[in-house]
Amino acid sequence: MSTILEIAKLANVSYSTVSRALNGQKGVSEAMREKIVQLAKELDYYPNSSARALVAKRVGVIGLIIPRTCEYTFTSPYYSHILLGISSMATQRGYQLMLIINEKNSYAIPYHRRQVDGVIVVGNHYDDQRIFDLAKQNIPCVAVPGFVKDSPGNPMSTTSDNYEANYQALTHLVGLKHRRIAYILGHRNSKYSVERLEVYRDVMNEHGLEIREEYTPYSDFSVTDGFRLTGKLLDMPEPPTALICTNDSLSMGALNQIKARSLRIPQDLSVIVTCASDILSLHEPPLTHIHVPVVGVGSAAAAMLIEFIETGEAPGEVHAIPAQFTVRKSTGINPEAA
Repeated sequence: MSTILEIAKLANVSYSTVSRALNGQKGVSEAMREKIVQLAKELDYYPNSSARALVAKRVGVIGLIIPRTCEYTFTSPYYSHILLGISSMATQRGYQLMLIINEKNSYAIPYHRRQVDGVIVVGNHYDDQRIFDLAKQNIPCVAVPGFVKDSPGNPMSTTSDNYEANYQALTHLVGLKHRRIAYILGHRNSKYSVERLEVYRDVMNEHGLEIREEYTPYSDFSVTDGFRLTGKLLDMPEPPTALICTNDSLSMGALNQIKARSLRIPQDLSVIVTCASDILSLHEPPLTHIHVPVVGVGSAAAAMLIEFIETGEAPGEVHAIPAQFTVRKSTGINPEAA
């Protein structure tokens, strides 16, 4: 690979003149700048990004931290679509990504080692102290999905606004005469679980329906848990007549359990899935669903972080993108009320 010294020798100028010309700095005539740029092209010269970063005090890299296991991260439709949104925006803005699968260590380590300009933490629990430590150290960071309550001490966050779509979904089931409605949630300390349980209780209370804790089990978001918990719900003395699952993986597990029992959708059980991908789009019957705009959430997270890195000003504390509820063929009248 060619060096600045070779270009300087051919142009008959100093090393510093070549450096200023290639970095767009003052002190070089336009004619000389054009000559140096042309020589650099002919010699196939590329600036050393590490050296340039020392001058700019930026490395052009965003850290994407996922506090999960590798197995879970790389098999989850949610994380693959978040990554798509983040990477697309980062590439568009000229940044690279460093993927960090981190269950235990401080989130600040890559920043202090000058490996990244800022970090996006995806899949955080709302009480994860490591995120608040980033904000206290003034490290550029964005949390996805963020926090249950807005607070001046919170880092920036992007999320999907799930309340309205879930309200519509639950009200839809109540309108179909369902009274025993189950909702398989995610982790107990996940922001999404807290929000979805809140709207579940709101709708049930609004219509005077009994709230039974056993109908809203927590899970680890996996296919296996979707299968297991759906079986547990269906084995109850009074099983639910309608079921909502909180993500793609849980939905796949639930549908497999329903199929294994030869139950019909929606004649025997109405089902609403929550999806971030199109992995369930070919299911028969077509599934009534809540679509979570995960790619958009990832893209917004990257845009917020980059703006903060480049301007030093936070573009706002929370950016929420609405989820969408769509009625298809997997929900029907409660057979007990028909």
